[in-house]
Amino acid sequence: MRKILLALALLCVISGAQSQQLHFMSQYLQHNSMYNPAAAGMASKNMIGVSYRSMWSAFPGNPKTSMVYGDFELKKLKAGIGAYIYRDETGPTSRTGVQLAYSYHIKSKNEKSKFGIGLELRGLQYAVNKSKLNDALGSDPVLGGAQSKTAFDAGAGVYWTNNKLSVGAAVSQLIQSKLALANVPGSTLGGKLYRHYNLTANYKIKTDEDINIIPNAMVRVIENSPSELDLGVKVEYQEKVWWSMAYRVEQFWSLQAGFKIMQRVRATYSYDYYVAPIGVFTAGSGAHEVGIQFDMKK
Repeated sequence: MRKILLALALLCVISGAQSQQLHFMSQYLQHNSMYNPAAAGMASKNMIGVSYRSMWSAFPGNPKTSMVYGDFELKKLKAGIGAYIYRDETGPTSRTGVQLAYSYHIKSKNEKSKFGIGLELRGLQYAVNKSKLNDALGSDPVLGGAQSKTAFDAGAGVYWTNNKLSVGAAVSQLIQSKLALANVPGSTLGGKLYRHYNLTANYKIKTDEDINIIPNAMVRVIENSPSELDLGVKVEYQEKVWWSMAYRVEQFWSLQAGFKIMQRVRATYSYDYYVAPIGVFTAGSGAHEVGIQFDMKK
């Protein structure tokens, strides 16, 4: 019984802190097309990158996310594409997926502003390592069900920028595909993917020839979960070095930094300090996120 209570408590803590089925990254300004397909290619900086995030190392089976991604502008087609391949692990569960985004760009006559309309496709395999559940769950129905389940879904978004102000709105898991590992007798609810709504905005303030200050915000609304609000400010110096501070309301503070290693390679790092709902349990372990991006354009 104690093991069952411990497993349920850990799952509740993780659900309360993440409040979503889809993984997230603290450095959301670096991953526009992951949250909004209409933002694919809008930065006009063709690049590929890798990211890794590890949360709450004080917990056994702490959440970890690995990603390989790319973002490209198709100038002749007036479009952009983005792609993410990721693996998200939390204890005995894992999610491995592919996300593809396409955006059609509409430019103003003076080309100072762009409007993007985007679509995304997702393929996801959700898996459970049952060997890690035997002691905790006993005869739970999940042990008699499938070890993994694959689902496909889609999303859409819009994005507008004039290189100073950028705003976007998107919805992921629009179809809400079914994702049930087992049939539970007497259950009236089946497992499925829930819609995630993302609203983003940032504004670039140029203080002089070298320094930009970028206030930014993201709102996530998830069905059957609490909404999330991220607020931050980023400071860039000659687009070679940057640092940022962000706050997810009632959850964590984030300190972030990045710099160019070479002319076309950038490295990033962030540390998240959780204040709720699990700050008292993490013993300051927080979350670490590292990434490397390579510019394809000179």
